Amino acid sequence: MRLDAKRILVPVNGKQYSERTFRWACQIAREAKTELHAIYVIEVPLALSLESEISEDLNRGEEILARIEAIASEEKYKDLQARFLRARQAGPAIVAESETKFMDLLIVGVPYNYRFGECCMGPTASYIFDNASCQIMLSREQAPSPIAPRD
Repeated sequence: MRLDAKRILVPVNGKQYSERTFRWACQIAREAKTELHAIYVIEVPLALSLESEISEDLNRGEEILARIEAIASEEKYKDLQARFLRARQAGPAIVAESETKFMDLLIVGVPYNYRFGECCMGPTASYIFDNASCQIMLSREQAPSPIAPRD
């Protein structure tokens, strides 16, 4: 498969499925020789201003981005551009970032959520899927193995 994208954006959140998706995106970007960007969104509650100092969230964001940079290094991808944003909701912030930075592809990791008989992507991935103007690749976490019955 040939990748036409020149700029890839990967939203990250510190969860295992997100790290696996980012690792996969590094491999894709390295092989295709494309730009790779990672973004972590700090969701700021409506009760606070967007500029509020939420040191716990900032520390978590810095830890997550440091881990993402380490993964990029492990995957031998150089020149990663990683940053965090503050926003009310992650979905609209990610879509806006993809448009203002002229991304060609969004690679989004989603957890395995199975509720009421069907899979559910979650609000952020659903918003991105419904509203992003660029190409989107979804990487869903593998379903857990069924528990074997006891004898």
